[in-house]
Amino acid sequence: MEYKSSAGLYVGGISLILAGPLIVFIAVTFHAWMIFDNPSANVDGVFIGIGVFGGILGIVGLILLIAAMYRALVKIDAMQVMRPSASRANRPAGHR
Repeated sequence: MEYKSSAGLYVGGISLILAGPLIVFIAVTFHAWMIFDNPSANVDGVFIGIGVFGGILGIVGLILLIAAMYRALVKIDAMQVMRPSASRANRPAGHR
C-alpha cells in the first residue's frame, strides 16, 4: 500500500487545526490562573507569545487542509485544472 502525500497533508492540517486553538486555550487558562495566584508576576509576554503561536498553528493547519483537498480533488478528477493543449506545449517559444 502506498501512502499519498495529500493524505499526509490532510492529517497534518487536521492536527494543527485542533492543536492551535487548544494551545491558545491552555495559554489563556494558565495566564488567568497566574494572574489570580500572583498578580505581581510579569509573565504576560510569554502567554501572549504562546497564544499567538497557537493562532499561527491553526492558520497553517487550515492552509495544509486546503492544499490537501485541492490535491485530492485534482487527483480524482473532480476539479478541472487548465492544462495547455499538446499542440501548444510542443511549439518553440518564438513560434506564432
